[in-house]
Amino acid sequence: MGERADDDADSFDAFFRRSSRQLVVLAYMLTADQAAAQDLAQEALLRAWARWPRVGKLDDPVGWTRRVLHNLVVSKGRYEKVRRREIARPIHSPPPDSDHLELAAMLRSIPRDQAIALVLHDGAGTSVRAIADQMGVPEGTVKSWLSRGRSAAAAGLTAAPTPSKEDHVCR
Repeated sequence: MGERADDDADSFDAFFRRSSRQLVVLAYMLTADQAAAQDLAQEALLRAWARWPRVGKLDDPVGWTRRVLHNLVVSKGRYEKVRRREIARPIHSPPPDSDHLELAAMLRSIPRDQAIALVLHDGAGTSVRAIADQMGVPEGTVKSWLSRGRSAAAAGLTAAPTPSKEDHVCR
C-alpha cells in the first residue's frame, strides 16, 4: 500500500507540474482576476488530488480538472451575481439620530474592552459569563469593565437619563 501511495503522489506531482500553470491561465481568462484564478485553480487541483486514484487513470486527467475548474468558475459567478444583487438592493433605513452618534462617539472614547463588554452585555443581552468566555478573562474583569464603562458613558453622554438599579444588574 505504501508503494502505491508513493506512485500516486509521484504521478500527481508530475500532473501538477504539467497542468497547474495552464489551469491558472484558464481561470484568469474566465475571471479576469489573478487572485481568484489562483484560488480556483488550487481548488480544482485539490479536488483532483482527493480523487487521484480514479482521476489519474482517466484518459485525460487535465480535461477532468479543467471541467472542475470551469464548474468552480460558474459557481463563483453565480455567487457573485447574487452578492452584487444583494449589495445593490437599496437599504431603507433612517440616518442615525444625534443620540446614536453621541453613543458611538462615547464608545470610541472608552477603552476597547469596556466598549465591547458594554455592547455585548447591555446592547446584545449577552451574559457576563459568556462575555468572559468569549474574551478569555474572569467574570470579575467583565463586571469591572461594565462598571467602568457605564461610569464613563454616564459622564460622556450629555442627555443620558438616570439609569435605574435594574439597568446595572449583571447577569
